[in-house]
This record gives sequence, structure tokens and C-alpha cells, in this order.
Amino acid sequence: MSDSRKKMLEKVKAILAKTMENGCTEGEAMAALAKARELMATYEIDEKELNAFDQEKATIFKTAVQDPYEIKYFLAKFVGKFTRCRAWAGKDKVVCFAGLESDVIFATWLLDTLQRFVMRALRDFQKQRILKNMTNSNYTSASFVHGCTVRISQKLKELCPAEVTENALVTAELARNGIVLAKRRASSREAHMPSVKDGMAAGNHARFDRPVSQGGQLKLK
Repeated sequence: MSDSRKKMLEKVKAILAKTMENGCTEGEAMAALAKARELMATYEIDEKELNAFDQEKATIFKTAVQDPYEIKYFLAKFVGKFTRCRAWAGKDKVVCFAGLESDVIFATWLLDTLQRFVMRALRDFQKQRILKNMTNSNYTSASFVHGCTVRISQKLKELCPAEVTENALVTAELARNGIVLAKRRASSREAHMPSVKDGMAAGNHARFDRPVSQGGQLKLK
């Protein structure tokens, strides 16, 4: 299934979810149903395809261990929310995602992409400091990364839906593996505020597009 087809099925499913049971008025629910039927007719989507799309398997995936400056760790929460996945990290701070397979693929791809974005921005930040005869230290670099990940997380939060209904398949997969998720405690850290500010400015330029297929589908490795 092409990525554009998946997006259209997701759109139709989201519109069909606008029901009175989910807080919509009768008029809003009827208008949403009419719009969904219109799209289904236009793109030749039938109930069977929608149901099959709903039956996609849930999966759990552990991301790569390498995580300079714990970038993935600090971005995981809102990458998970943005991609409709459950995200967590163990004591080793290695990020895991649970979700429908297509969502987990997107989540892991996006997390890797954002990590590379932050590292490129950090290298540019360090080069600029050298040009200004300023020293680089773990303190300034970590502060820059902190600011960058905070800003990216803010942007992701703004793009996330206000309420996300938990997927029963994902909940069942977590239970099957004996995984019980708890809220992560907020951590505080000392930071070099000018570097944090530069990091937040860099984070403004992060993008969250889905990957474009180039000769094959993305897969979990």
C-alpha cells in the first residue's frame, strides 16, 4: 500500500471518528459522515478496505542504542504522541515504541531524522563559536541540545491532537509482553542559557514530514 493511500485511509478513519459518542453534535457527526462517504466514493474506498486497515498488527520496537547527548530520549515522548505510538525508555534510556507497525516505522524514522538534525545543528553551533574565538565545552553543547530538543518537542506538541484514543491492539500487545508504562519524572538540569536560546532558535527549523518512498517501503530493522 502506498503512503498516499494510507494517508487517505487515515483521513477517512479520522473523519468517521467524529461521532456524537466522541463529543460531536448531531449536525457535525452527519456532516463528517457525508464527507467520509464522499471521499470513499472519490477514491474507491470500501468498508472492507477500511476494516482491513484497522486490523494492522501492533508491534513493539527498540531503537538503536547510540544516542549522543540523549537526543532521542528527550524527543521520544512527543515523537510518540505525534505518530500515535506509546514511547518509553528503560534505565538505559534506550527508546522503545509500541504502535501499529506503520506508525512505529514512522516514529523510528522520525526520531532518527530529528537526531541527525540536532547533531547537524550542534556542529554548526560549535563552528560558529570557534569563528567567534569562543570555546566549546560539554556544558555549552549539552545546553544547545537541550534548547533544540525542547523547541522541537514544543512544535510536535502543537501538532498533536488534543486527545488521542488508545488503540486496543497496542494496549493488548503491551499487556501480552508484560509492559506497564508509568509517567516519566521531569528532570531538571543546569544549563548555559545563551546556548539554550541558540538551540531553541535552531529547533524552529525542524520538519516532521513523513518519509518519501524511494524504491521500496521503509521497514523495521
